[in-house]
Amino acid sequence: MKNPLLKRLPRELIGDIGKYLAVFLFMTATIGFVSGFLVADDSMLAAYQESFEKYHIEDGNFTLEKKATDSQIKRLEKEGVQIYENYYIEEDADTDLDGKKDSTVRVYKNRSQIDLVCLMKGELPKKEDEIAIDRMYAENNKIQISDIIKVGKEEKTVTGYVALSDYSALFSNNSDMMFDATNFGVAIVTKGQYDKMDAGTEHFIYSWKNNKTDLTDSQQRDLSDDILKQLVSLRAGITNITPAVENQAIHFTGDDMGSDKSMIQVLLYVIMVILSFIFSVTIASIIEKEASEIGTMRALGFTRGELLRHYITLPVTVTLISCVLGNILGYTVFKDVMAGMYYHSYSLPTYITLWNPYAFVITTVVPCMIMIVVNTI
Repeated sequence: MKNPLLKRLPRELIGDIGKYLAVFLFMTATIGFVSGFLVADDSMLAAYQESFEKYHIEDGNFTLEKKATDSQIKRLEKEGVQIYENYYIEEDADTDLDGKKDSTVRVYKNRSQIDLVCLMKGELPKKEDEIAIDRMYAENNKIQISDIIKVGKEEKTVTGYVALSDYSALFSNNSDMMFDATNFGVAIVTKGQYDKMDAGTEHFIYSWKNNKTDLTDSQQRDLSDDILKQLVSLRAGITNITPAVENQAIHFTGDDMGSDKSMIQVLLYVIMVILSFIFSVTIASIIEKEASEIGTMRALGFTRGELLRHYITLPVTVTLISCVLGNILGYTVFKDVMAGMYYHSYSLPTYITLWNPYAFVITTVVPCMIMIVVNTI
């Protein structure tokens, strides 16, 4: 037999259509935002974590006053590491060709062994007058592909946007409080062009990869200390050493993405509790207005449980529809918006959208449960 209480639902919906519509739209937008954020965050975090192996990101680096000898390198590699040259030349840059320094660019030759490069758009440089620059640095300085910029004393044509795997956050110095992707950038050129650049500004950086891949952060720091002791004993002229676990240019991005997720989830829970109370106030006013009818229905045999389910049906139904629509928007519209926010802040490699069951639970199951619990109480 069909429940006669169901006939009352359209009337209750029409009677408070303005309130239900406003809450529905706000809830849909909130869930869409959170769903899009969680999907983008987890997808980009997965791409970031995969990049350590995919792009052969270093486990640490050290800087010397001059080039190390072969014997010094062999001695250091006995500590259980593989060492690679990762030299760079730092030059002043004039991005708008007005004759004034705009920023500083750290130029590397294209890498093939360590800290590999992700091409985001365009092409890698092939000629000696070409250069590929960090995507975010280009965005902040309004540099387009095929534009001409001056690096050092020479003008170069920008052939592409890249992301250097060891510069997901553009820290010029590891001791900086915050990175600056406008006044500092990284770039790559051909080996031939690099060899012709001003050797007086060259920095002798050596990156290492651990032979053991399962070292803890503490063990990696201890290994860095052992390398430092060897460099001092070899009188190699060390000026700086940084294990990857302490390198902000590598790990700042991942740490920040992880902390954002917790904040967004708490925001969703708070908003859902507030919206649940709005519905509960509406239900309370309906119950007060229909007190006599409720008494009649109780006399006709309707149980408290049946009446409870009736009065929370609309709020839960509206919430469920909002969750479904919000998730659709999250995976389509908001996901790209959230990813764009990350790309505007960090020099991340390309990512692939991943199905996120955790995000579905957080943005569908949990809101419905909150709505049921608050209104039931």
